[in-house]
Amino acid sequence: MAIQISGTTVIDDSRNITAGGADLEGVLQEKVSITAGKLSDNTNINITNGMIKYFTTTETTTSTPNIMSNVGINTEMATGDNIAVTIITTAAAAGYSTSVNIDGNYNDVKWIGGSDPTTGGASGLDIYAFNIIKTGSAAYTVIGNLSNAA
Repeated sequence: MAIQISGTTVIDDSRNITAGGADLEGVLQEKVSITAGKLSDNTNINITNGMIKYFTTTETTTSTPNIMSNVGINTEMATGDNIAVTIITTAAAAGYSTSVNIDGNYNDVKWIGGSDPTTGGASGLDIYAFNIIKTGSAAYTVIGNLSNAA
């Protein structure tokens, strides 16, 4: 089986293939960007640094993450593209997010279960999973899921 990455075809699929941080031999893994702080103090989620963000300080208030990249999400994505962004916060009931900004602009989130979060988890980690579908120029459908790992 041949694998094609950015125009390069690898015939022997037993080779180690790396491209832009992806390692396609053995376990599929991705870097996690860890911040010794809380989301409400660090709302810019730059996906150029990875698609998974982990905040290690207990959250204290509501916040709105701003999902962006070095060149802008609108530039990164074509219409019909989807990205999956995961934000992990150290849980507290007072700390939660109900919406996201993309490139600094407000975007409503369609939450799994149909309702915006009204509280964060009492302990452990809150895990936000966002699927962002580009539907047009600077237009997105955002699907979100919040779960707690206590």
